[in-house]
Amino acid sequence: MIEVELKFEVDSLREMRARFQALGAVRHGESVQVDEYLNDPIRDFAKEDKALRIRSSGEGYRLTYKGPGLDSVAKARHEVEVHLESEASAKLLRSVFHQIGFKSVANVVKSRETMVVEWAGDKVEVCLDEVDEVGAFVELELVVGSSAEKDVAKQKLMSLAEQVGLCGSLQTSYLELLLRRRGDI
Repeated sequence: MIEVELKFEVDSLREMRARFQALGAVRHGESVQVDEYLNDPIRDFAKEDKALRIRSSGEGYRLTYKGPGLDSVAKARHEVEVHLESEASAKLLRSVFHQIGFKSVANVVKSRETMVVEWAGDKVEVCLDEVDEVGAFVELELVVGSSAEKDVAKQKLMSLAEQVGLCGSLQTSYLELLLRRRGDI
C-alpha cells in the first residue's frame, strides 16, 4: 500500500475543524499517540528517508515501516503496518529490536483528532494534530494500491487543501521537526 499525505502547519485547529465540518467531515475519534522511532545500528534510516516506529495509542499498538519518499510534493511512500496484540507484545518487540542493536531515536507524542470527508469520489482522512514541542498540523491522507494511483490521489488532496485554505505543504516528518526543535539535527 502507498500512503499519500499532505501535511500543513496551522495556527488554529479549531478553525480548521470548522472548515472541514462545513464540507461535511465526520469525526471519527480522538487519541493520544506515542510513536517511538527506532534506528538501525548500521544503516541510518534518516539518510535513507525511511522510518521504523512502534506506536501506542487508544487504538492499541502497531509496528510501522515507511519506505523512502516517492514524490517531491506529497509525502507518498510505501508503508507496512503490523498490529500488535497487546502492550506486552509491543514491549517484547521493542526488547528484540534493542537487543539486536536498534536505538530509540525519540518519542513523538501527539493528540490526534481524526475526521473523514468525502472529496472527489474518495473518503479522505483528515488528522488534526497537536504535536508536543512542535505545534499544530493538519494532515490529509489517502491510501492507494499502486504507484499509478499516487498522482491522482495527490491531486485530490491538493484540491481539498486549496478548498479549505491550506497551502505550503511540508515534506518534513514530525520526528524531524522535533529533532530540529531540540537541536539534535
